[in-house]
Amino acid sequence: MTAAKTWIEVPAPSNDQIEALANSIRSSPTVARLLLQRGIASFDSAKHFFNPGKEGLHPPLLMKNMDKAVEKVLETMKSGGLIRFYGDYDVDGTTSASMMYWHFKNHLNYDNVDYYTPDRYKEGYGVSEIGVQDALDNGVELLITLDCGIKDKAALTLAALKGLPVIVCDHHRPGTVLPPSLAILNPKQTDCPYPYKELSGCGVGFKLLCGINDALGLGEAGWNDALQFAAVSTCCDIVEMQGENRCITALGLEQINTQPLPGFKIMKERSGKDKPFKVEDVVFILGPRINAAGRISHAHGAIELLTAKEGEERLETWWQAIQEHNAARRVLDQQITREALEVLADPERQKRNSTVVFSPSWHKGVVGIVASRLVERYYRPTVVLTESMGVLTGSARTSGNFDVYEALLACSDLLTKFGGHTHAAGLSLLPEQLPAFEEAFEQVVSSTIRQEDQQPAILIDAPLPPQVINRRLFQVLERMEPCGPSNLSPVFRTGVVRAQPQSIRVLKDEHLKFVLDAPNADGEFMAAIGFGMAGLLPLIENGKPFEMTYSLSENSWNGVSSLQCMIRDIKKS
Repeated sequence: MTAAKTWIEVPAPSNDQIEALANSIRSSPTVARLLLQRGIASFDSAKHFFNPGKEGLHPPLLMKNMDKAVEKVLETMKSGGLIRFYGDYDVDGTTSASMMYWHFKNHLNYDNVDYYTPDRYKEGYGVSEIGVQDALDNGVELLITLDCGIKDKAALTLAALKGLPVIVCDHHRPGTVLPPSLAILNPKQTDCPYPYKELSGCGVGFKLLCGINDALGLGEAGWNDALQFAAVSTCCDIVEMQGENRCITALGLEQINTQPLPGFKIMKERSGKDKPFKVEDVVFILGPRINAAGRISHAHGAIELLTAKEGEERLETWWQAIQEHNAARRVLDQQITREALEVLADPERQKRNSTVVFSPSWHKGVVGIVASRLVERYYRPTVVLTESMGVLTGSARTSGNFDVYEALLACSDLLTKFGGHTHAAGLSLLPEQLPAFEEAFEQVVSSTIRQEDQQPAILIDAPLPPQVINRRLFQVLERMEPCGPSNLSPVFRTGVVRAQPQSIRVLKDEHLKFVLDAPNADGEFMAAIGFGMAGLLPLIENGKPFEMTYSLSENSWNGVSSLQCMIRDIKKS
C-alpha cells in the first residue's frame, strides 16, 4: 500500500484578480483562477496559452554556439563528409537521432549520414570511448551528440586528440569543466542567452535542425516531421510543459494525430486507441515501446522503426520486435520490483530517509523503472543498482522536489560517473565503494530533504463541486492541454459527496468505480474511477459521505460520450 497522501491547496489569487481576468477573457472564475495560478494574468498571455503555436518558438541563433555549429554542418555537407548522429539509448536520445537522420535523408536530401546509439550493457549511457573509436574507424567527419555529451569528458577528449570534430547537443546540467568540442549547444550553460532553458535533448537537436534550415533558406520545410519526434521526446523526458516546450508538444501532437510518420502511425494504430493522442498517451503508449528496445536489446531497433517508410518490410519487423521487448520488460519490471521490496522489508532499512538497493542479477534495462516503483511505495530518494562488466551501475529517482542530482554531486567522489536531472539520474561506481556510497547518500538526504518531500502530496487547484460542472467548462479545460510539469492537469476537490450504492464496483480486484449521487450542471450523473484504488472501498460504501480529489475527463462507450471524474484520492468526510 502506498503512503497516505497529503492534500495541499494551491494558494488562490485574490478575488479582485480572479474577477478582473474572468471579465477580460469572458470566462468563469474557475478558469481565471487556474490561469492565474499558472502565471497567466492578462488577455494576451491567456490568448498565447490557449493557442500554443509556431510564434512561441525562439530563433535558433539565440543559442550560444549555434552559428558555429550550423557553419560546421554546412561545411561538412558541402564537402560530402560523413555525419554521424550519436543519440543516447532512451526515448529522448533515440527520437533525437531518428529526427536528425530522417530530416537529413528526406528533407535535406543528404545521404551521407548514419546514426549510433551506445550499448547499454557494454558502454553505458552517454558518449563512450568505444563509440568515438567506432566513429574514427568508419571515417566519420562530424559527430553530433544528442541528449548526451555534456558530462563525457574522457570520450570527447579522445575525439579531440584524434581530430574528430564534435557538436554537443545536450540539455543535462553541465559540470564545472566542459568537455572539449567544436561547439556545445545547451541552454543550461550559465552564459547561454537562449531565453528558454528547459528543452529536452531532442528539443536542442530540433533547434540545430531549424538553424540549418534557416541557413539553407528552407525555413519551415520538414518542420512538421521533426516536431513529431521533438514532441514525443518532450512528453517522455518529463521536462517542463510550458513556454517553448508546450508549443513544440502542441504542434507535434497535431501532426501525430493528423499526419503521423510511419513509425508513430503503426504504434498508434496497434494501440487500439481511436481518439486523438494526448500527452499521457505518448507517455504510456509510445514511450515504453520506444524505450523497450534499448532496455532489453539495443536502441537501434527503435530508430529503425521510427525512420522506416510506409511499405518497408522493416516497419512491421521492428514493430513486432519492440512489442516483444516491451512484454519482456514488463515481466522483468514486476520480478525485480518484488525482489527489491523483499530487501526493503528489513526493519532497519525502514528507518532510513533514502533507499539504496543492489543485486548483481538485476537487469540493467529496468532498474530505472524499479526505482520509480520504490519511490511510489516508500516515497524517498531511491537508487537501484546492478552489476555490469565489473562496475555497479544504476538509476536514481526522487520524491517530491528533492534534487537527486545535487545529492549525487555531493557523493561524486565515490562515483566513477553520474549525470541527469533534478528528478532522475544515472550513476556508476566501483563495487568496493557501495557501503560508503550508501551511507554518504543517506547522510546527504537526511540533512537536506524537507518534510514535505517525504510524503506524497496532491496539489489541488480549486474546489469544484460536481453540481457546477458542465460541458462548456470541460471544453475550456481541454484547451489547457498539453499538460505536464509546470502545467499539470487541473485537480479539484469536491467537498462532501456520496456514491450511488448500487453503482459501486471493484474492477479486476484493483480499480474502484462508482456513480456520484448528485447530477452535474448538465443534469448528468457522472461516473468516477480510481485506478489501483480498490482499497478505498470502505470509505464510500453504504452511502457514507466522503471528499474526493479528481480531474475531469471524457469517457466514450458505444458511441456515447460522458464526463467522468478521474479520482486522485478519497478521504472520509
